[in-house]
Amino acid sequence: MAKIVLMLMSLSLISVLPLLTTAMFHVKGCVYCDTCRAGFETNATFYIQGARVGIRCQDRKTMNQVFYTEGVTDSTGTYNIIVETDHHDHICKTVLVKSPIAGCNTPDPGRNRSSIVLSHYKNGVLNHLHYANSMGYLMDEPLPQCQKLLKYYLSDSDI
Repeated sequence: MAKIVLMLMSLSLISVLPLLTTAMFHVKGCVYCDTCRAGFETNATFYIQGARVGIRCQDRKTMNQVFYTEGVTDSTGTYNIIVETDHHDHICKTVLVKSPIAGCNTPDPGRNRSSIVLSHYKNGVLNHLHYANSMGYLMDEPLPQCQKLLKYYLSDSDI
């Protein structure tokens, strides 16, 4: 019985080992246009195709940039960026780089970056797919329907 338990434990460790030794990460997130300048996604929000997004990692002690790469959003406003190295002692963030939309190219100060963990080192994360929070640009002028929409979102009533 002990041999069977030991064999099962060995097999489970062997199946997890490749995940621990492979330091590739797939970072996924969205970029949107805040058409109401609300600071969050609403029903009037649309997702931006062709927006450039960067991943920046800094050394925790010196705050010097040690890694940077970019990606572009697809037709759904989603970016998929592959990072091939482990950054266990670095502070990593996704950041907005550029919007292709002339009237919606001011980064929202509260939603212009998102922290991400790009390490398997002592954190228990075995998945290579890492989701970043959505990031957004502010439209130059809010849409006419936004006043009514924001009133709905910010009301205290139980609708």
